[in-house]
Amino acid sequence: MTEQLKLIHAELVRIREALEARPYAAGAPAAKPASSFAKTDEVPMPTEVIPNAGDVQVHFGKNKGVALSSLGDRSVAWYAQEPEPRLDSSGKPFPPRAEDVQLRNAARTLIHQKRGTLTGAAVQPPKASVTVASVDDENVPF
Repeated sequence: MTEQLKLIHAELVRIREALEARPYAAGAPAAKPASSFAKTDEVPMPTEVIPNAGDVQVHFGKNKGVALSSLGDRSVAWYAQEPEPRLDSSGKPFPPRAEDVQLRNAARTLIHQKRGTLTGAAVQPPKASVTVASVDDENVPF
């Protein structure tokens, strides 16, 4: 039994030495993780141009109630980025909330207005055309 314990101990010592010799060992400085959002220079165009974008107030977090125009460029750029999707228990992303979309578009509008890169017609998402069909209530097949 003691011989087995000595063999196990020796194997553990070799494993520890091998791990410590690797460049990503616990003692080595960890690589800086990639940022979860793009650089501030890579702000996408708004899907809808928001009039008076600087007046839109942040509705969450430490800047809750603060207008975008009173925030710094870096903060506004953070609100302009596309966030990681929140997933439900089945792994499907929740649809974005209207206030989140408005804040994101307002931040994007404000940034592109300051840069002078805002085009007259921002990218509009395709809207489904809804046609109202007339229904004959008397001749319903069921």
